[in-house]
Amino acid sequence: MEGSMRFPAFITTAVCSLLIALGICLARPAWAAEIRVLNANALTIALRALAAEHTKQTGNQVTFIFGSPGQIQQKVDAGEKFDLLIMPTPALAALDTAGKLSAGTRRALVRVGIGIAIREGAPKPDITTPDALRKTLLAQQKVTYSDSRTGGLSGINAQKVLQNLGIADEIKSKLLPHTDGQGLIAKGEADLGLYNVSEIPRAKGVVLLGPVPAAVQAYITYDAGVPASNASPSAAMEFLKLIASPAAAPSWHAAGLELATP
Repeated sequence: MEGSMRFPAFITTAVCSLLIALGICLARPAWAAEIRVLNANALTIALRALAAEHTKQTGNQVTFIFGSPGQIQQKVDAGEKFDLLIMPTPALAALDTAGKLSAGTRRALVRVGIGIAIREGAPKPDITTPDALRKTLLAQQKVTYSDSRTGGLSGINAQKVLQNLGIADEIKSKLLPHTDGQGLIAKGEADLGLYNVSEIPRAKGVVLLGPVPAAVQAYITYDAGVPASNASPSAAMEFLKLIASPAAAPSWHAAGLELATP
């Protein structure tokens, strides 16, 4: 076309490359941070939902490294670096006392209680009162819970619930601690299971019958804090502020947890 200008191919290529680079910069601001969070399995579902919203608001990316409380403690003891730690209250309190958290950053976060797992489609027995739960558990052939040797705490709290019910000895012959107890429930090899509410279901074909009654409940509480090794804590503190706020309560509740009382 008359009057039009043609640019050498190398200039056109350079301009295109520049535009692509600018597009990347616009898609992810130069100031966006990556926040590495070490947390327990029980919190992961809610944290991922909250992190997605946080990324929309701030551009900061949140990466989770999770495991049982025992596995988390091993990572901390091994000196692995994280921007934010979410651990059972006693473990994080010990780190705070030892000066391994940035001063003033530790916060009570959430708690989770024990629920009853049952095979999908199975008749649903009554567990709404301590007496009803007691009768229901004693009527089963096999009751499973997490094997505490994996470093998890739900198995310990499951046993506390049985003690609170006063049937720890009476039900002993029916108990089946296992690393995949919910899988056993799905296959019909166990009738019911006691697990953190937030971790039911873990296996296909398993559903949450409901939480155990408050009068016999046993909770795991979790605190959050920024490790002293985090040289740029502002991004982690911003995320911590979000997940500990009342606005986060619906996400925690949907995942079977509740905000801890400050």
